[in-house]
Order: sequence, then C-alpha cells, then structure tokens
Amino acid sequence: MPAASLLRYRKSVTALTADELAALRTAISAMADLSDDRGFEYWAGIHGLPLPISCWHGSPLFLPWHRAYLYYFEQYLLDVMPAGVSAGLPWWDWSAQDGIPASYDEATQPDGTPNPLAAMPVSGIPAGQFTDQNVPRVDQTFRTPGPSGPGNGPDGLPGADDVAAVMSLQTFDDFTVQLEDLHNQVHVWVGGTMSEIPVAAFDPIFWAHHTMIDRLWALWQQANPGAAAGNVPLNHPLGPFPTLNVGQVLSVTALGYQYAAATSSAAAPG
Repeated sequence: MPAASLLRYRKSVTALTADELAALRTAISAMADLSDDRGFEYWAGIHGLPLPISCWHGSPLFLPWHRAYLYYFEQYLLDVMPAGVSAGLPWWDWSAQDGIPASYDEATQPDGTPNPLAAMPVSGIPAGQFTDQNVPRVDQTFRTPGPSGPGNGPDGLPGADDVAAVMSLQTFDDFTVQLEDLHNQVHVWVGGTMSEIPVAAFDPIFWAHHTMIDRLWALWQQANPGAAAGNVPLNHPLGPFPTLNVGQVLSVTALGYQYAAATSSAAAPG
C-alpha cells in the first residue's frame, strides 16, 4: 500500500482545471483501448456483467467493497494519465449541482472529438448474458436523467438536507443503509445504463458518483472515529480483489489518497 507521504487528492468535478479534465479524458480513452485486465472494459465488467456479478449491495460490505473497487480502478487510470498530471478520480456532488456535470454531459471535447466521459461502449459481455433476467442488450451507455436540480423529492437528485441527515447518523449500520438509499436514488435519476446494475459501471458518471459516495463515507469516518464497518470482521476479504480486506480499506490515507476541499474552478466546465 502507498505511504501516506505520497497522498493524492481527489477533487470535485467542478474543481478540475482544464489540464486535469483533459488528462482525465485522455486516461479514460487510453483505458478503453486496452483489452486486458488493465482496461476500462475489464474493470467496468467486474461490477456486473460479464458474469459473475461481483458487486455488493444491500450489505455492510457495500461501502468497503466499492472503496476497494475505486482504488484499483484509479491505479490503472493513473498508470495511463499523461505525464505531469495526476487528476485521479473526481467526485460528482449531485447534492449541490444542477444535473449531470457539463464535463460529463457534453457530447464532444473542445477539439471536436467524442467526449469519453459522456458515453462509452458496453463491450466484452457474451451475447447470451443479455437476458430478461439480467438486462436487455445495449451496445453503448446512455442516460435518461430525471428532473434537474437536487432536492426535488423521490424523483430528483438527493439534496444537501438529505446528505446532512445521513451524515448525522451515528452508527455504521444506520449510515450505510441510508447512504446506499441516496446512492440508489442517483442511479435511478441518471437512468439508462446507470439504472441497471449489470452494466452501470460502463457509464463514466458511475465512477464520479461512487467517488462521491466514498467521499461521504470518508467524511463520516472523520466524524465517527473507530466506527469500523459495523460487525463485519476486519479480515473479511473483498473479492475479487486479492490483496484487500475490510480492515485495509477503512483508512483512505492508508490507501494513499484524501479528499480535497469542495471548491470550484473557472478553468474547466462543471
């Protein structure tokens, strides 16, 4: 595991500079070009299809498992990041922004090429795994977002008051259940591919959304030291990640990162 002295800072989507946003897009595209276990297709597929579906939901493992998932994905993202820039995974604060961030919504980049954060191919899944029980066949991610603006009730994005209520909870078991409910609401609001667990991770906004969820857990941990992961044993493995268990993901600094303050940048679109 990386040393704390080498901490990198995950930023808000709205705080990325133009160079950092360009580097993130370049790195996502580079991962998409890899057909082995370093590639976007491979890591998106771990969450759902192709079988077996590995993600944990509705369980105390929801937060630890997804933290490990983000950690490994980010390592491969950083491996193909342009020299001199280390953008890492940004978070999308859906509680404070009016819908999909522009940097993930615009169809093209400034040079006119397709924006890899807006849509990605859904590939590497055997045709026979697209079934009525799993998910209908889809070849590219798409979104059908709900009402714009946070805090619009059950059909809108969660608002700041919703987040504050969850952050005020004092036990891990209560916190993880309520935070997962907000997480689910965002998936449903984005719609399209994001609303289907078997293919959700192919949408690049998935990673910004889950980084926000991980950030909220990290902030909650700061306010509730020693909460661990409820009754889950610290040595519980987080498969299919062979080197991480629950105890090893409880500290983000031990994993080599921290969350920067939520400030905006005028150099790049939100």
